[in-house]
Amino acid sequence: MKLKRLLRPVGRALPFIAAIALAAWVLDPPELPDLSNESDDTQERVLQSWQLGEVVVLVRHLERCDRSEWPCLDGRDGITARSVDIGKALSEDFYQLGLDQAMLYNSPMTRTDQTADILFGDHSGDRNWLNKCRKSDSLLKDVMHFKQPGKNLVLITHSTCIARFEEALGFSSDTPDYGTSIFLIAKTDVGHPRVKGFLDVEDWDRVFEANDVL
Repeated sequence: MKLKRLLRPVGRALPFIAAIALAAWVLDPPELPDLSNESDDTQERVLQSWQLGEVVVLVRHLERCDRSEWPCLDGRDGITARSVDIGKALSEDFYQLGLDQAMLYNSPMTRTDQTADILFGDHSGDRNWLNKCRKSDSLLKDVMHFKQPGKNLVLITHSTCIARFEEALGFSSDTPDYGTSIFLIAKTDVGHPRVKGFLDVEDWDRVFEANDVL
């Protein structure tokens, strides 16, 4: 009886503790984890999920020319010429990871279209919903709608779309670097994808070479 009386105040306090924790989450959402700093188990889980066709990757386009002093590849609304080599390296990383069971889409804007050409040649298709997401919160819904069982989904899009996507999943939204990839595990029988982390272009080798992929 004495133990029950001691535990009673604790039980009453639990809802308040939960409310405080929820408020802290909303007011100060966590940052997206850096996949290159995650445990080997997490990295291996991403690779296993990729082999099963359960992964969604959001890729920010390469360096946009209208915000740079560097020469353009082809037009001010596209990407810089210097970003081509970075794109080719990222393309090699994706192909070594394996694209046999991947669906590849990009925003139809020039900078995302040029990025897609460098990464995937003519294998990526234009999708307007990867541009519309800059002004709406539709990307999460569209990702889950177009994700197919047993098929990885690689999407080349914009930083504003990625920011809205992160916020929809409860994460703070820092602007990703050009070419940064965000990995999620999205099973079609689960309502929301699980964020595993982001990977900057220069960190692919460090993650996937360690797991005997690249």
